[in-house]
Amino acid sequence: MRIREVAPEDRNDLLKLLEATGVFKEYEISVADEVIQESLSPASGYYSLCFVNEENRAVGYVCWGSTPCTEGTYDLYWIAVHPSFQGNGIGKKLLDCVEGRVKGSGGRLILIETSSLADYEPSRRFYVHNGYKQYALIPDFYRPGDHLIVYGKNILS
Repeated sequence: MRIREVAPEDRNDLLKLLEATGVFKEYEISVADEVIQESLSPASGYYSLCFVNEENRAVGYVCWGSTPCTEGTYDLYWIAVHPSFQGNGIGKKLLDCVEGRVKGSGGRLILIETSSLADYEPSRRFYVHNGYKQYALIPDFYRPGDHLIVYGKNILS
């Protein structure tokens, strides 16, 4: 198993992976589909990697990009691992790879936005476990009772 750039033929596997997590809503998966397709163009500003199994099928996915109008700040847009492969360190390997690439391109700060809903608790624990701190909470951002939580990590310290 290895990490590689996302290719056009990965699209269906990635969408199935996101659906299989049971966390993302249909409209979120539609947005992910747009981002996956855009990330195939180097000029888009999105970067995507996938973790593939022995059959070269995507079982993990991560997407990030530089934050407009900032110096050295990046947003982590998506990170997901197929439920059948969770708990094997794939998410950590993908996150470490992103941090290395961001640092290598002169980046210093990675931000992650997520929901406060209970379904996202495993993701929030994953971020904290990997050194991300809660930087902000915006109440009722997505809808009443669903707050925006922003996590961040300075990768230079």
